[in-house]
Amino acid sequence: MARPTKEEARDTRQLILDAALDLFSEGGFAGTSMRQIARAVGVRESALYHHFPSKAAIFEALLQEMGPGRSERLESLDLDALLREGLEPLLRFIAHAMVESWNTPRAQKFVRMLMAEGPRLKDMGLVHASVMTSRSRLGVLFAELVRRGAIRPGDFELYTFEFMGPMLMMRLMYLVLAEGTPDVERLLAQVDAHVHHFCESVKAGETMTVKSVSRRRS
Repeated sequence: MARPTKEEARDTRQLILDAALDLFSEGGFAGTSMRQIARAVGVRESALYHHFPSKAAIFEALLQEMGPGRSERLESLDLDALLREGLEPLLRFIAHAMVESWNTPRAQKFVRMLMAEGPRLKDMGLVHASVMTSRSRLGVLFAELVRRGAIRPGDFELYTFEFMGPMLMMRLMYLVLAEGTPDVERLLAQVDAHVHHFCESVKAGETMTVKSVSRRRS
């Protein structure tokens, strides 16, 4: 029998990831076996191990795709071109791209799985590195915006929290926990308002630190 081509191997790998995501979102990570994944793909269980050494490795591949894999796009942005329109259009572009990537059946399944299995996955050490990588990439972006004079100097980690906190809350409200069809138009309007508010807070004034934010809010 001829050995699978690289393209066939990639297709099988993607089928495994798709089937695993469906099963993880329905029955949970712990409640899904490699045998079930193999059955859903239509291959022998031994065939799965040619692509992934374990169920955890399958999850890590999904996590890479949904987390750091998407945040890699930040590193390829043409900041010179995007900043010609200003800071707010740049961050609005990034925020809208996030919403677009979140508003897919695949992303919804992944979030449902994380919400159900979060504590168990955390204890297994399967989430922390992904979150840290994504946060780090956004922090690097803010550092570069400071270097270019687009935003004022400040705590890059705090910038990341201040930008992403409301984004993640809106994701839950309008996409994950939405009743019926998500109201994406309203979500984008809220995202635009958030981006505007964030840009106003980082363009001028004192250097942003945890203490300065506390004083401003007190």
